[in-house]
Amino acid sequence: MRNICIITLFIYVLTGCVSDWDRRLDEKQIDTELSGNTNYFSTKNVRVKITEYKEMLTISLDFKLTKNIKLPVDSFYGDTLTETRFFLKLFCDGKPVLIDSKVVGYLGFLYTAPDSNMVIIPFRKQNITSGYHDEVQFPLTVFHSLKTGKHHFEAELFNTAFYGSHFDTTSKVNVDLEAPYHNIYGKVKFIMDIPEIYLTTLYGEGLDLRNDDKFSPVGMDFSFRLGYPDIYWEIFYPASGEGDFTFPYWRSREATYSTNYLDKDTVYLYHFSPNDEFKIGVYDRDDLSGDDFLGDWFGPVKELVSDSIKTLHFDNLKWFRIKAKQQGCINKSSLKNNQ
Repeated sequence: MRNICIITLFIYVLTGCVSDWDRRLDEKQIDTELSGNTNYFSTKNVRVKITEYKEMLTISLDFKLTKNIKLPVDSFYGDTLTETRFFLKLFCDGKPVLIDSKVVGYLGFLYTAPDSNMVIIPFRKQNITSGYHDEVQFPLTVFHSLKTGKHHFEAELFNTAFYGSHFDTTSKVNVDLEAPYHNIYGKVKFIMDIPEIYLTTLYGEGLDLRNDDKFSPVGMDFSFRLGYPDIYWEIFYPASGEGDFTFPYWRSREATYSTNYLDKDTVYLYHFSPNDEFKIGVYDRDDLSGDDFLGDWFGPVKELVSDSIKTLHFDNLKWFRIKAKQQGCINKSSLKNNQ
């Protein structure tokens, strides 16, 4: 028995090593050129690393404070503000990179300016005094407005404010502090190939929960009545397996205090191939704890493509109705190779 455990552990470790080795072989580092020569932003204190792996882009940012930087001070409390977040505004071939206006409000990796559908990548808010490090990862479907082939990118890297907090001894509460700040600014240039990107329109036609001896929605939520759930459904893409919730793509409205969800939804799913897999998750929103799982479906996009509505049956759902219509590749270039 002990030998079997050792062999199993060895195989597990070896598989992990092989997987990591395969990633290292296939991962492509994209050359970057950093421009900006100010007291607060230069190649001495800013580093941007971009890598591509299986049509996923990872952008890593490192920033160190220069000795002469002056952090803002709150005018009322006198506290020095030490937290900030950076943004990366993307341009391609001299024009802003845009996202389809129909998907601007989706969750996950799609970010835009407040008054446009221009792509802006946000990094996390952090305390900057000991050095700033963060990385963002997103699929290349973000670039669905660009034709296939090589493109020249120029990204503006900047922050807009510094943040902090102060414990007010009078009110006995923490007060959030913020001060505008626009002194840290530079640019990152790189060249990247854009793959073929497909569009599939998903039409959600509602769902109904089971109510039998195996599952009942009664009492799911705390209530003096029957305690019916607040139902919503969500799409995760890309998804490498049934347990992959890394990239929330879209989330529906909620059907409150209900045993079904009867709204009609339209989702514009950008992906790389009809064989790409994604997840549908159905949940009960719960403010007192984590949202409750009701069921999920995992499979390839092409499995749902049909001229008629398909009815799915999974987990605690009596039925989930959906229809998928493929638009095909939407960014094919007329040139064999863009330069």
